[in-house]
Amino acid sequence: MSKCVCLIVTVWCLGGIRCSLADDSQVSAIVGIVKGRVTYESDKSRPWRYQRYYVKNAKSGELAEAVVALRGRELRNVPNVEPPVDPTIDQFNFQFVPETTAIRAGQSIKFTNSDSTTHNVRSVASIAEFNFNLEAEDEQTQRFERAGGLRSPVTLGCVYHGGMRAWIYVLDHPFFTVTKPDGEFEFAGVPPGKYTLEMVHPAGQLRWTQPVEVIVDGTVEVEIRVSPDQKTLKY
Repeated sequence: MSKCVCLIVTVWCLGGIRCSLADDSQVSAIVGIVKGRVTYESDKSRPWRYQRYYVKNAKSGELAEAVVALRGRELRNVPNVEPPVDPTIDQFNFQFVPETTAIRAGQSIKFTNSDSTTHNVRSVASIAEFNFNLEAEDEQTQRFERAGGLRSPVTLGCVYHGGMRAWIYVLDHPFFTVTKPDGEFEFAGVPPGKYTLEMVHPAGQLRWTQPVEVIVDGTVEVEIRVSPDQKTLKY
């Protein structure tokens, strides 16, 4: 095994960076890792009404359902380590479940309806435009050929129930994820190079970006801390 010099970067929500080098005795068998955690820092003077839905622990602030991805032209032709699994988006209790999904271009999504009423699935996005109804227990599969990245998601709605919404992010590489309640993310096998690490939380209208550099045998750790200062999305 080769020795690893790990670059650990802590990124604060106001853009300051604090860097330190880890002990070079640390060993890794994987070349190029970017990992970290997304947390939300609340501000009593500027309450975020969605916090109770996506932040399980208000004290530590781990943020769920945030989309984290790398951006860089060099990543487009990187193959998946494992074949991607096509997800399902259900319509249940007058909601899209899950609300936020991320896939790679070329994947398909199966839409289902678990409610007893008729629903609709509609997108007017430039990368994927469609409009179809789903009766109770119906299903339909939609393929997504074009990538829009984190800047151009496919926004879903239901023409019969205006409160229903969801977002699909289509990427042209495999280095993306939607955070679980622990807020953590990890991308292994990243080619060495300079990239932009991006995070969006469409339901909460949050956006964050930061340049990162991946080195050979290196690990980049990024603590993404967001607050009301990152409320810039207009979805």
